[in-house]
Amino acid sequence: MLFCGQARAREDDVPESIARSGIRPTHTPAVMLTKWRCGMDRLPDYELTKSFRLLVALFSIADTRRRTLHCVGGCGHERHNLSDQPQDPA
Repeated sequence: MLFCGQARAREDDVPESIARSGIRPTHTPAVMLTKWRCGMDRLPDYELTKSFRLLVALFSIADTRRRTLHCVGGCGHERHNLSDQPQDPA
């Protein structure tokens, strides 16, 4: 959830992230996120895959918006400049 916060995820991103993740809106991680509650790290193991898919979708939405609005002219975020990193031939 920390990365989603750093990417400036918003509550209004939640419905799209649920749709993108492919999980049902009634699954526990989706309900938690709809209510903007953290604590997915305390979910049982069988919910972790759903949580991960949901948070990756949320991060993707927020990060795309951030790139478009704040990082269009270049930035220092390593995750936005992965193709500029020197590749180790080994």
